[in-house]
Amino acid sequence: MFVLGTAGHIDHGKSALVLALTGIDPDRLPEEKERGMTIDLGFAWLSLPDGSEVGIVDVPGHERFVKNMVAGVGGIDAVLFVVAADDGWMPQSEEHLQILDLLKIQTGIVVINKIDLVDPDWLNLVEEDIKEKRKGTILENAPVIRVSATQKTGIKELYDLIVKMFAGIVPQKDIGKPRMYIDRVFTMAGRGTVVTGTLRDGSFQLGEEIEILPRKITARIRELQTHKKIQDKVMPGTRVAMNLAGVEKEKLQRGDVIARLNQDQVIHSVTAKVDVVSSVTHPLKHNASLLLILGTTELLARARILDKDQIPPAGSGLVQFECKTYLLARIGDHFILRLPSPQITIGGGMVLDVSPKAVKKKDQALIADLQRRASLNPSDVILSELGKEGLILKKEILKASNFSQEQIQSSLHRLEKEGKIFSTLEFVADITKWNRAADQIISIIEEAHRRFPFKVGVKSAEFPGRLNVEPTLLDQMIKHLIKEGRIVQQGVYLKLPTHQPKLSSDQMALSEKILEEFAANPLAAPTKDEINVRGPEFEQVLLFLIEQDRIVELKEGILLRKEDFEKVKNLVTEFLQKRGQATVSELREHLSTTRKYMVPILEKLDQLGITQREGDKRRLAKR
Repeated sequence: MFVLGTAGHIDHGKSALVLALTGIDPDRLPEEKERGMTIDLGFAWLSLPDGSEVGIVDVPGHERFVKNMVAGVGGIDAVLFVVAADDGWMPQSEEHLQILDLLKIQTGIVVINKIDLVDPDWLNLVEEDIKEKRKGTILENAPVIRVSATQKTGIKELYDLIVKMFAGIVPQKDIGKPRMYIDRVFTMAGRGTVVTGTLRDGSFQLGEEIEILPRKITARIRELQTHKKIQDKVMPGTRVAMNLAGVEKEKLQRGDVIARLNQDQVIHSVTAKVDVVSSVTHPLKHNASLLLILGTTELLARARILDKDQIPPAGSGLVQFECKTYLLARIGDHFILRLPSPQITIGGGMVLDVSPKAVKKKDQALIADLQRRASLNPSDVILSELGKEGLILKKEILKASNFSQEQIQSSLHRLEKEGKIFSTLEFVADITKWNRAADQIISIIEEAHRRFPFKVGVKSAEFPGRLNVEPTLLDQMIKHLIKEGRIVQQGVYLKLPTHQPKLSSDQMALSEKILEEFAANPLAAPTKDEINVRGPEFEQVLLFLIEQDRIVELKEGILLRKEDFEKVKNLVTEFLQKRGQATVSELREHLSTTRKYMVPILEKLDQLGITQREGDKRRLAKR
């Protein structure tokens, strides 16, 4: 399916041309009929010989309604560019052609209308002028046809040209990311809220739950229509009327977007390549306030120029836009820029990045990266995303782009083959960042083993503070290094597979001394604090003994040799087997110890599932 748009100066006969082609009057508003001019968007459709239909969007030509014009041509595949023979090329002819160029509309036909009002010599002059004006634009090689919409002269020939044009246009692809920028909202008796728009990038089905962005309102598709025909499913590149259940008309407006539930994220910042038109008299300056029009969305944005101080007429530059409100944008989207006052078109551009991160002005690495993105090569954009983020889940990569899943997967496969990325079933990472982070983790563990051979290794919790690596990348990196066997996790520690904690001869002697002290008074041994205050060498040896499970650490710093703890566990178990249950006091008396030691021992046994507390008593846990 395709959508054809009109463009051209006011009163050059665009609506009359649509009526002559289709038999449908696109001027729907009473004030439009009264004034004889299109104020808002009009809609019609044209049947092709193969039975398919082309949607038509008729746009206003008056300078006051250029924003409505932009809203209409944002999703079209081709254009009928209309110039009246009696007026010739006019100001809005120029501005409309600039807009079509900036939005990268694929192709079109130049229609010289009202030929019944002029003589042949004048008509030839008008056509020559048009040929000169369209040089270097999307319409430079477009066919030119002379017609009279009111007299129906040349309408059959124009129809044939339209059929031929669409035979050579590739239909919009279904990339599985449907979105429809709303251009009309109204209610119908007995049906409720209806929205219309041009569907892009995917399909919608009857009964589907959808999301309305940026408002984050959910609704259900109650009915779908294309050209007044009820459909079960609508495809990209079609004009769609959607009857929604669960949302009131007053909550919606032109510029809102219908999207699949949980498919898109709204943003307030986009980075883009911007082209300034040659007809403006002043350069685009840093921090200028502009109207940004994307799809049917129009919002105020501040332009932060990144690669220069200002962008001159006919010049290009890289700009980050900070928008006043949220919008839905994807990498590869085209937009128009206008001044808030006086409202003139000054340029347009293409979205290169939708990251919310603020970027530095004249950052050469960033500028080079954005310039590389401008080619819209999926592999280049993937490498750019990974260079920025480090690691991305495969299901999320380039989600906010106009690339299909097939394009993304094909590019990932190629990049992995070329050794430029690291990929698992779940995520993908920049190979340079990946290798650097892996080397840093191994290096930190190796250094710890050299400096503290008596320690098991490095606690996992220490790495985020010691490495400038994104948390998700670090977490996945550690998991993968463990899976590969390059490091080993032991409790909360990470170590190299070959590392075995060991003490020096002096430390060995000290460890024996500590263990002998514990053996002498198993249930009245020194606490952790009492050992540590004796000096750092005592603290290091005690840590080794705890990590090697030769000493068991309980709450409040109570310590027992492993074998003594096992004896206590057996004594408590035997006592409770005989008695069924016992208080802390009864168990303390049975073990000939104090409450200071008994309570932590029982809490440890509770934790291990040996005992179970019931009120002020303990019983053996059920197994």
